[in-house]
Amino acid sequence: MPRTTPHNKNKVYFVGSGIASLAGAAFLIRDGLIPGDNIHILEELEITGGSLDGAGSADEGYVIRGGRMMEEHYVCTYDLFASIPSLTDSAKSVKDEIVEFSRKYVSASRCRLVRDGKKVDVSSFELSENDRLDLFALLIHSEDSIGDKSIEDWFSPSFFEHNFWLMWATMFAFQPWHSAVELKRYVRCRTEHIQVYVYCFLQAMGKHYSTLCFGHGNVAMVNLIIRRHS
Repeated sequence: MPRTTPHNKNKVYFVGSGIASLAGAAFLIRDGLIPGDNIHILEELEITGGSLDGAGSADEGYVIRGGRMMEEHYVCTYDLFASIPSLTDSAKSVKDEIVEFSRKYVSASRCRLVRDGKKVDVSSFELSENDRLDLFALLIHSEDSIGDKSIEDWFSPSFFEHNFWLMWATMFAFQPWHSAVELKRYVRCRTEHIQVYVYCFLQAMGKHYSTLCFGHGNVAMVNLIIRRHS
């Protein structure tokens, strides 16, 4: 519940200036009534934003480590943005600016990856059968069983050379040393976009598809996949 009286004596410190810290600071100001001067964000880099950092100019162009998709069901995000005033128009909120910009500049990307200045054909994820099995195993393993493994602990080196990883890393700012559990959460969250459950299951099984659908080997096959990382 939002507080009704200011907390002028409280001091708050965030380590890292990523989206979590920035959002946390905004919520503390809005709902906790903690003065902004009492909130400190510690960052070792010269630029703020974490995986949402950016550099460049209108003349030279901009580079960011990962993109973010703003969708209608992000209720909490829009609630926060609606409470933050625009820097250029006090009658508008950050949410208003986002909505206006999105309506004016409709996304129409015709190229997802570029290599050596040329458009990359991404009609295929390029995943091998082992890569698909590893990805499906990641989805069906529990977070406790995955533990503190990194993405590079889970997958073979070839996984990071394929279109799937290149598209995923550039969209969500993932690195090979990031948590495998975090990758699992993101993939499950994004199944409506990439249909990864169906893709991995059918493509990874290949010749075993008929057995899984019409026979009694599905449990044994799933157990076999689980044992790949047990």
